[in-house]
Amino acid sequence: MPDETIVSARPDRELKKKIITPGDYNVVPYEDSRCKVSITNLKCFNESGDCAVDPESQVFSAQFNGIVLIGDSDSFIDKDFELILQQMCNGEVCEATMTYRDCEGKLAAEYKFTLELKETTVEQLVSDWGWMRLYEAATHHKERGVELVKQKRMADAFRRFSKALKMLIAIEPIDLEEIPEESVKEMKELKVKLLNNLAHCQIQYNEFEAALDLCNRALKYDPDNIKTYYRRCVSYQGLNLYEEAWNDIQHVLKLDPSDRAAQQKASLLKPKVDEIKTKYANVMKKMFV
Repeated sequence: MPDETIVSARPDRELKKKIITPGDYNVVPYEDSRCKVSITNLKCFNESGDCAVDPESQVFSAQFNGIVLIGDSDSFIDKDFELILQQMCNGEVCEATMTYRDCEGKLAAEYKFTLELKETTVEQLVSDWGWMRLYEAATHHKERGVELVKQKRMADAFRRFSKALKMLIAIEPIDLEEIPEESVKEMKELKVKLLNNLAHCQIQYNEFEAALDLCNRALKYDPDNIKTYYRRCVSYQGLNLYEEAWNDIQHVLKLDPSDRAAQQKASLLKPKVDEIKTKYANVMKKMFV
């Protein structure tokens, strides 16, 4: 029987597998492959003994339907599961181990299970996809990202939005003879939404410079997008650029005077802007006394 092999390793995590039954080396999963799998003999334990499975995992949940689409996982547990799966062959059965340690090196969780890759649907490489499939995939990842935002899983949502944006970029340069004008318009609108959503995720982690850059990119496609101006305002505020933030929120109110969030933001910014103007006026007075 072959020795246990390391699939991936770093100080806080190690993935290993040992082949029980070899598979067909001519068929292996890769990005977007649809895999039918069987997971048995699952055990999860830590320093204290048996422990519960990570609740964000889909593959180890009771609702798992046995189908894994490579590249479509969100939790870190499921992503690591995919890494093991991508090192398997069609029909292969292996014993897999996923080990996680905390910052002190103590065992946080270890998953041991028997995994069978029962069937692999061979797909086209992403690089060979047509514009329509890329657009559909981008829409799928965007919608999944929105669901993750609602669950407050910002890091996972950010990855989804990033993947969707990459799918759209892969369509460029756009062939206007091949792609209908209406579809071009929809792709442009989707790109703006993705840039806005990515900015929103960055703001949650106080990454205001990154959010500012994303907003500026979005405004190149849609110069009067209210959400973009609002999020750029928040980014400027986070960078203590209050006058720039004030200008953006005023532009939002010009586009939609009834926007409650913008009204509240303007009320919060006004004292800061007034303070800056007062200090500037005092400096000017001293200069010309």
